[in-house]
Amino acid sequence: MARTLRHVNHRLKALGGLLPLGAMWILPLSAGLAAALTSTFDAAVWAALFTHPQIFPALALSLTTGSASMILSTLLAFLIVAGLHRVTALQTWMGGFLAVPHLAFAVGFSFLIMPSGLLARVVGVFGDWAAPPQWITTQDPLGLSLIVALVLKEVPFVTWLTVGLMARRDVSQMLEAQSRIGHSLGHGAASLWLRVFIPQILPRMRWPLLIVWIYGASVVDMAIAIGPTQPPPLAVIIWSDLNSADQAINARGSVGAVFLTLVLAALAVLFAGLTRLLKPTFRSFLVSGPSVEAVPVRSARGLLMAIAAVYLIVIMLLAIMSFGSLWPFPDLWPSQFQVMAWEHLWDAPEPLFNSLTLALGSMITALFLAILWFEEVSARFDRYLLAAAVVALALPSLLIAEGQYLVFLKSGLNGTWWGVYLAHLSPVFAYVFIVLSGPYRAFDPRYRSVSLGLNTNNWRFWTAIKLPIMKPALTAAAAVGIGVSIAQFESTQLIASGRLSTLNLEAVTLSSGGNRQLLAMYSLLLMIIPFCAFLAASRTERRLQ
Repeated sequence: MARTLRHVNHRLKALGGLLPLGAMWILPLSAGLAAALTSTFDAAVWAALFTHPQIFPALALSLTTGSASMILSTLLAFLIVAGLHRVTALQTWMGGFLAVPHLAFAVGFSFLIMPSGLLARVVGVFGDWAAPPQWITTQDPLGLSLIVALVLKEVPFVTWLTVGLMARRDVSQMLEAQSRIGHSLGHGAASLWLRVFIPQILPRMRWPLLIVWIYGASVVDMAIAIGPTQPPPLAVIIWSDLNSADQAINARGSVGAVFLTLVLAALAVLFAGLTRLLKPTFRSFLVSGPSVEAVPVRSARGLLMAIAAVYLIVIMLLAIMSFGSLWPFPDLWPSQFQVMAWEHLWDAPEPLFNSLTLALGSMITALFLAILWFEEVSARFDRYLLAAAVVALALPSLLIAEGQYLVFLKSGLNGTWWGVYLAHLSPVFAYVFIVLSGPYRAFDPRYRSVSLGLNTNNWRFWTAIKLPIMKPALTAAAAVGIGVSIAQFESTQLIASGRLSTLNLEAVTLSSGGNRQLLAMYSLLLMIIPFCAFLAASRTERRLQ
């Protein structure tokens, strides 16, 4: 009887952890995906999509930019980690770079490389240029500027993940032991990385790298800011169709989102099959050697410094241009400064207010739902929720945003703060859960045993013991959640339906042609908010060490 009561009690606790999560995250996400799929069973709409004159060149461009950026980001990240993985501040550096949203970086990077940008002005000093050169540096037809911008944004992410993976006790002990064996057999550091470490790290990073690839192939806001236009990437064409007032064009956009998702899924499965077939070929390289080549530490350090310099210049450019009202070519410094952009923000603070409240609201809710799950649900069920979180991030955001738009339209949530908040919660919770799952489940249960012996109730134990110990992980997850919410564009634009403005929406609108001073100001704010969140998280961790 007592065992039965305990079993029922465990079931009720698990239900208490699952119900809020199901109502606020699983239901909106799954209903949105179902709506996006069921709205596309129309052969005529598919025919209209395939007769679009730019559909296949745009698809090739999307796959090229996504694949090139993912491959280059991974290679450069491994170079940095191989040369500098023993630098204790490396992960902190990468966290600082991660605080910069993709769109804000793309806008600042375009100010750097555009024909009238800072780079051309610096070169023009030596060439005595009186007019901007006829360079095609942004929105080039091959998407090279978009690829470079994506690589500069994704290298810190992949590096951060790799360093975090290698810091795990089981992985670090395994690699250290294999390193000693490899050195005793005559292999240098470079050979160990190529033949031993990377083949074991890559399989553990397949899902994050898949997310990086899908993001690069389906990104909208960065593609609008810096990507090609004739043709644009397929995601931009789909996005234009989804925002059309014509019902037929809008339906074409819906099936376009499904089509892009299916293509990416098919290619991912094909790549997985090819890697299995090519394993014997890779094995012949892995067992070759030994090689005494050393890791290029100087190259890794130079690459890291170059990336840091680009980020610093981008931030400085945005700050200067937010005040510089007149900056004629080829001057290296604005000739006039005004606070017009910041006065505009003072007079119309709605974008800043909405971005802050959405970020804080979705972050707090995601933390609450994650903690409730970890406290009430057994760890053996984590893998199912983790799989759902990975799927939510791996699917193109266009598909999820379109599905949630259809669901929220019927429920009256479109054009409301609550609708955008629920849309933001989909990716925010996924990231928060992934970041928090490892540290939370690693909490030593012996602390609870001691507190029970001291007759401490659950709430007192959690607030006095567990919360202080978990504070670094919680603040890190909170910073990630704020950064993810601030960066949301597709879901915000569709579900806000023109009735709600955010910093991201304003920046994308201005990037298509508008007041550069306002564009720089909004982009700078997009950086400042997540940077403050990551700074607060890092300070919390340092205080507790």
